[in-house]
Amino acid sequence: MKTTHKTLMLLAAVAVVALAVTAAGAKEPWEKIKIPELNSVEMPEYERVELPNGMILYLAEDHYLPMIELSAQIMVGSIYDPADKLGLATMTGSVLRTGGAGDRAGDDIDALVEARGMEVETWVGQSTGGAYLNCLNEDVDLGLELLADILMRPQFADEKIDLAKSEQKAVISRRNDEPLQIAMREAPKVLFGPDHPLARHPEYDTIAAVTRADMEQFHAAYFHPDRMYLVVIGDFATADMKQRIETVFASWERSTTPLPADPEIPALPRTVNVAAKDGLTQATVLLGQKGIRNDHPDYAALRVGAQILGGGFSSRLFKEIRSNQGLAYAVGAAPGTGWRFPGTFMAYTITKNETVEAAAKAILAEIERMLAEPVSEAELQFAKDMILNSEVFSYDTKREILDRMVRFEMYGYQPDFLQQYQAAVKNLTPAEIHTACQNNWTPDDLSILVVGTPAEFDGDLSVFGTVNEIDITIPAPKPMLVIPAATAESLAAGAALMTALRDGSGGAAYGTLKSYREVDELNANIQGMDLTFTIETTVEKPDRMHVMQKTPFGNMTQVLDGDTAWTSSMQGTQDVTGDDLTDMKNQLLTTRFAILADLDAVQCQALAPMDVEGAACTPVNVTVGDESQVFFLATDTGLIRMIQDQSTNPVTRSPATRKVYVDEYAEMDGFQVPKSLRLVYDDEQFGTITVTSFEANPKVDPALFQK
Repeated sequence: MKTTHKTLMLLAAVAVVALAVTAAGAKEPWEKIKIPELNSVEMPEYERVELPNGMILYLAEDHYLPMIELSAQIMVGSIYDPADKLGLATMTGSVLRTGGAGDRAGDDIDALVEARGMEVETWVGQSTGGAYLNCLNEDVDLGLELLADILMRPQFADEKIDLAKSEQKAVISRRNDEPLQIAMREAPKVLFGPDHPLARHPEYDTIAAVTRADMEQFHAAYFHPDRMYLVVIGDFATADMKQRIETVFASWERSTTPLPADPEIPALPRTVNVAAKDGLTQATVLLGQKGIRNDHPDYAALRVGAQILGGGFSSRLFKEIRSNQGLAYAVGAAPGTGWRFPGTFMAYTITKNETVEAAAKAILAEIERMLAEPVSEAELQFAKDMILNSEVFSYDTKREILDRMVRFEMYGYQPDFLQQYQAAVKNLTPAEIHTACQNNWTPDDLSILVVGTPAEFDGDLSVFGTVNEIDITIPAPKPMLVIPAATAESLAAGAALMTALRDGSGGAAYGTLKSYREVDELNANIQGMDLTFTIETTVEKPDRMHVMQKTPFGNMTQVLDGDTAWTSSMQGTQDVTGDDLTDMKNQLLTTRFAILADLDAVQCQALAPMDVEGAACTPVNVTVGDESQVFFLATDTGLIRMIQDQSTNPVTRSPATRKVYVDEYAEMDGFQVPKSLRLVYDDEQFGTITVTSFEANPKVDPALFQK
């Protein structure tokens, strides 16, 4: 439709009239919508019961659905981990459920739970453990029996412990992937010290050190009924449910020793810290200091103060640092409160590397403004509304309310703590916010932590204090086999053993070997799936290698041609550079054929005799450049029984000790070739390899090495 000059004039007139009506006080359509008051938090009817063994029950009937829900909180946590076995508590919490219990194996429990549509879980966190059961009321006896067995009579099956270790190692291997994850992990070290129980985290070696006996001892020490609070909600009669729970847990004995004292939370002076991670275009900046427990008199005021400072789009930090100065996309603050331990007052931002110092100064300026002058009435009212309205959604089910009641009791709070807190928030004044912030927030003591690329920072951060460099390198696990210092005798013996291996597996044929082609079939179980891979490897001396992997998901190719390399897959072709290129070169130089064809370029050190699966062997540590592997040579045949080296688990991508066992040899084209092999990572079998063909000095198509 064509718009005429008269139409435009009419529209303009209508707009003027509309403005005049609005100015006169007319309501917009959306302002006429009646918004109901948010529901207040209503306490459900419940009964608190203490059983003879000390277990505390919170029982609340709910007959709306024929379901029973049990939520347990247990006074246990990783704060009790021995320093050399960090990860023990977390893995214990996992294997309690997966490792079998009573007379049932873990897989049998899985099948039973799935068949009945039940849910049974356990876990252990930093300072609290838990268990959960959800089932139909007709299955409550079975559910309670399972839960009691899991908590009282766990089996800790070895294979489930190994699985838990693999999962933990995978977490460790990925822990530097995200900058914010790095910052949150390193912040407690900065604020409390690196060895503080709230700052520690597992490493490969601490995970490897955990044994089944450790889990059994940890369970015996910390899992007792007088440290457990159980919330039960659902379709039951209270007296009947109390009796069922008391009966099933009757044999569970109280603890005989008190829990260790909670660790002290220090208030350390400011430090300035940088964790360098190359390749980041943005930096994560944290400023923090020791906070308070939630029963501190300033709790409500600091919650509201932090909301005004950095609690969302309307906060001061957001308006100033993001909107006005354009220094950051994300910015905010946490009040620094905690239930069991004092929390951490923290302000943060994610900004460009080039504006790190400017953003940190801007955050400090806004904190100082909170201390210099009271907040406005408008800011205060908005923050109150945000907190009180959002609090409702933390108590919108019976379980959430009763779980919070348990938390109050566990940590020594009054049962009406919530009501006291809500009343305190409603009655706060600007002066009280101002005083609380002044009493608890000290900008000069705020430690600073930055994760980013220091070479690109707008300053070196020394304006805030001496800068500490934090090393976030993940420590490699200790090798399973300790290699002693070499001696002339051990080197001579190693060279003789490897020469005998060469002579017995191919002899002079190694001297004429210019190229070879090998086809392997790998059968592996990956995440519960039995998969078969065909691997075709073509090597042409001195520095060419072509590897094609035929997988159920498509083909992948790796090519090394001197100092260049690339990979090709369904995602396209990518060049291989840096450490990955070095790894490919080392892979070529450390093959069995490369080593035996040029023993003069290899250091071979004989080690003390050892048995491999009952077979007497002499290990030889074989070193090519910086790469080492141990050949276990059978004393009766002189052939390889097993090769061990440090590698990477192909599933978890975590460092692992790799062992390749040779179960069968076959003569192929003039060589004794290991035909049947088993591939094992950290003593867990990954798969089997069958060499289906081997050809010495085949005609090699040059096109294999063309991109």
